[in-house]
Amino acid sequence: MDPRQRPLLHRRLGVFKALAWSLVTVLILIYAWLQLVRHGEFQQLAMQQAVKVRPIAAPRGLVLDRNGHRLVDNRRALHLVIQREDLPTRPEVIESLALALELEPAALARKIQSYRFAGKGRPLVLKENLDDAGIALAERVRARFPFLSVDVAPRRVYLGDELAGHVLGYVGEVDEELMKAKPGVFRLGETIGKEGFEASGNDKLKGVDGQRRILVDQLGTEVAHFGQTDAAPGRSLYLTLDAGLQKVMQDAYGEEAGAAVVLDLRDGGILAMYSSPSYDPNLFLNRLSQEMVDRYLNNPTRPMLNRAIQGIYAPGSTFKLLVALAGLEKGVITPQTVIYCAGKKNFYGRDFRCDKPSGHGGLNLVQAIAQSCDVYFYEVASRLDIDDIYATAEKYGFTDRTGVDLPQEKRTRIPSRAWKRKAAPRDPKWYAGETISVGIGQGAVGVTPIGLARFYATLATRGKALTPHLFYGFRNDQSNELEPAPPPAPRDTPLDPRIWAVLDEGLYEVVQSGTAAANPFIREIAREAPFVGKTGTAQVATFVDKSHYARQAKHLKDHALFAGYAPRDKPQIAFAVVVENAGFGSTAAAPIAAKLVKYWFVDRVKNPLPPPRGRMVDPFAPPVEAAE
Repeated sequence: MDPRQRPLLHRRLGVFKALAWSLVTVLILIYAWLQLVRHGEFQQLAMQQAVKVRPIAAPRGLVLDRNGHRLVDNRRALHLVIQREDLPTRPEVIESLALALELEPAALARKIQSYRFAGKGRPLVLKENLDDAGIALAERVRARFPFLSVDVAPRRVYLGDELAGHVLGYVGEVDEELMKAKPGVFRLGETIGKEGFEASGNDKLKGVDGQRRILVDQLGTEVAHFGQTDAAPGRSLYLTLDAGLQKVMQDAYGEEAGAAVVLDLRDGGILAMYSSPSYDPNLFLNRLSQEMVDRYLNNPTRPMLNRAIQGIYAPGSTFKLLVALAGLEKGVITPQTVIYCAGKKNFYGRDFRCDKPSGHGGLNLVQAIAQSCDVYFYEVASRLDIDDIYATAEKYGFTDRTGVDLPQEKRTRIPSRAWKRKAAPRDPKWYAGETISVGIGQGAVGVTPIGLARFYATLATRGKALTPHLFYGFRNDQSNELEPAPPPAPRDTPLDPRIWAVLDEGLYEVVQSGTAAANPFIREIAREAPFVGKTGTAQVATFVDKSHYARQAKHLKDHALFAGYAPRDKPQIAFAVVVENAGFGSTAAAPIAAKLVKYWFVDRVKNPLPPPRGRMVDPFAPPVEAAE
């Protein structure tokens, strides 16, 4: 090497050494900064990769009847789930998973996609309520797909099966459709009430979910537990229902369709409400098979319809009490007004017939109510304007929804001129002949069973329009005792005592000497537990004569109704019974009402349901002797 080049080489080597030491120094400083200054931050990020938060579903509150018997309970269930952060993205993985679980690949892909972008929520449930075979399948599938897990969750159990299906309703998961309909209200996968009181009382029954923190390995397998926040169960509550009376109502209907309601006249509490045909809410906790869909959702008998609050029926002669009330208050008749019935009467060039072709002869108001004379009430209606009838109905709360704490209640339909202008814009004029039909509860008038029950409750309480309700109060978690909630305030429209006395006498004579008196069973019950009421027969299809009517198909037969209250001297309950296509109210509906009265005032006292002690018993199980 040329000696003259050495100084240059040394200088260059020195520069390289300085750069190398500078780089080492920088790396040491960076390492020290990462280890000392940002150690906590990176440790937290690392833990977030390994520590997962798993939600703990809160059990919903129990539901009990007014005596403490459980109507709705919770059971422990196992579900196969995918945690939200573990949702697969590759199409081939999703398809393989769907085939392994016998699911539709496209449906599973859509569900995974909706969960991925729907914000926070519970894990995606793939298989629910696993039995032994389901658990075995889950374990086999988890060996191939380690991101799956089995979660423990509470599951709803409805102890009475079809006993109170429409009242209680059922629960289900929040789906994407509901999330879109009510953004920000629910979380995807959350369990909420879908129908009945489970829906209207959802805020009372739902609890607060907890969570647990776990450490997982690279395969997602839990390896350590870092603590948890326990779920807070929903509050258990009492309903105003009486399970025994509800069972009597269910048995009384048998295979007949219709609905009945019994109200507590002290506060409007619903003692029993049944819609037939009913359904078992337990069936709707799982995905329905096509057979179940056809049986319940596509069935022409509409078992999912709560006829008690959603069925609109012509009230027939039960409506005559409102017409009588309107006539007395308007002064177009007095209790002593006598109208002659010859079996028919001509109004506006048309004959309107009475149910008794030979006629009732001369009748005053009490006799007309007792014998349910159509001609009498045709005449009263002809002396009234349709708006007079509507005004009386509105005055006593018969035109509004009752306000019952159940979803989707229909409004009772009492016609008026204003109503027809909206309902029939092509022919908006109200004709006087239409009022004649309304006078006997036919034509455009339509009522719900609960609306009819409340009107008769208003008569029984002499003008107090109660609000029917199911919520009775909460259960104290320490003492298991009822903490009653204040009932809804009634609307008080005092009824003239003289008018009330006439109407009450007419209802009394219906059972003693009128249309319901021919039934020996009703007479027997009336002696044990005096009750009053009005029969009603609502025409469904026209017919020429009785022989023609006898040949009509079942679905063309008249609806049978009976509404009233008991006991007569100091009323405690009011009721309305509707039996579809069953014929006369005196033979089909009144006997059901008599059974309800008998249970409430006789059997319930002599042989009450055993009071619950310790663990609540199932009040619907057969007695031990019967089971053996």
